[in-house]
Amino acid sequence: MKREILKYLGYSVKEPTSPVETFPETSQLLFRETFQETSLQQSGKTVVDEHTEHLIDKALREVEELAEFKYAYASYDYPQEFMLAHPAYMEYLHGSEGYLLCATTIGIAVDRRLKRLQMEDMAYAVVFDATAGVWIERKADEFEKALPYPSLGFRFCPGYQGTPLEDNLRIANLVKANKIGISFLDSGLMIPMKSMTGIVRIGGNGRKSCTGCVARESCAYRRRGTTCYHDETMKR
Repeated sequence: MKREILKYLGYSVKEPTSPVETFPETSQLLFRETFQETSLQQSGKTVVDEHTEHLIDKALREVEELAEFKYAYASYDYPQEFMLAHPAYMEYLHGSEGYLLCATTIGIAVDRRLKRLQMEDMAYAVVFDATAGVWIERKADEFEKALPYPSLGFRFCPGYQGTPLEDNLRIANLVKANKIGISFLDSGLMIPMKSMTGIVRIGGNGRKSCTGCVARESCAYRRRGTTCYHDETMKR
């Protein structure tokens, strides 16, 4: 969890050669993980200090307290019309047995807290924002693992591989995301901001990959020697 937050914050995170536990459990809800010593580098130097560690721990506690995780989904065995317009969707679904459309949010209280922090403490606001982003991803992962399907792929969200962000609204309408409190501004921005929609394939061997990503050549994650996602079996 902490490693993913640090990625969001712009750190290059490398695996330690000899992991050493340095933190106790910080959250029973957040996957009962323990923090381990890692090599965190930026410009060749270790830059994560105790203050940053403290801010992350604080943000984890706050997000857990404020978040109201909700998830809506529907299963299909035929492609939606908007998918047919973009080959990336069909490539992702190739070989699958069907798919889920999903929408998830962690509620408006997190948004309100973030907006207040942006006026009072911008440094902490950045950490809080990154933490909330990782939190919703990980909670959605946990929810999907508990669904009654033998094998689910990763969430393919609008925006991946050049797919249009406007498809967020199309997916939200299909799963009735308004029932879990998600709405859209005229600009297409989802409210609450810490919300997302996606497609999850059922069956098959789809994996996340940098191949085909429209941001590949300018990707800040790749420049730091990492990726925007975590998959130990991925194809880079």
